[in-house]
Amino acid sequence: MSNTTTVRSDGWGELAHLSANERYRLLASDRRRVLLDALKETTVPTALASLATEVAAREEGVDAGDDEAVERVAVTLHHNHLPRMEDADLLRYDATTNCVVAESVSME
Repeated sequence: MSNTTTVRSDGWGELAHLSANERYRLLASDRRRVLLDALKETTVPTALASLATEVAAREEGVDAGDDEAVERVAVTLHHNHLPRMEDADLLRYDATTNCVVAESVSME
């Protein structure tokens, strides 16, 4: 049996447990919106490097082929966006292994 979990969504239902203010703060960041969208189409565990590459590819003005640009995205994900999303109970991020390891709430 596999430990791989698919992160799925039917719109913004995964944010329903948050207050309106918490949702607005979380979604105020373009990068977090792109990250949520990317996570809907991936499986976990997922490496930070893979997420950073995917987010960079989806963001306007970021060249996913530019290693330095992807590294900058990875740094902001690691230090800012993934911890905020973990605090909001949208995912579990293991900062020691740089991996999104599990979803914490049902996203169906």
